[in-house]
Amino acid sequence: MSRMKITDNLNVVRAWTNGKNARNHRFSLKSIDGALFSYGLKIGVRTNTGVCVITDYTAASKGFHSQTTSCHVNLAKRFADEVFHPKVSAASPLFREEVPF
Repeated sequence: MSRMKITDNLNVVRAWTNGKNARNHRFSLKSIDGALFSYGLKIGVRTNTGVCVITDYTAASKGFHSQTTSCHVNLAKRFADEVFHPKVSAASPLFREEVPF
């Protein structure tokens, strides 16, 4: 893991899209080794090819977790290549640690 940059939410999301590690001052939004976390919830992944996928954990998708997480998701959606419904993310190997085979 490379050095963790401390910055604002916008630049944490930008770091995530560029494959860099960063966190905000409150530790509520973090980009770690290609994964984007709101608190402890993985809300986004960056694939090895650089494709950024965010999970829509907002009230609109019926995946609401918290107001802060919704703000993080909505910010990241502006930069993501794909937006997954929470049910799609739950079934996707991108958002699970185990290998599907």
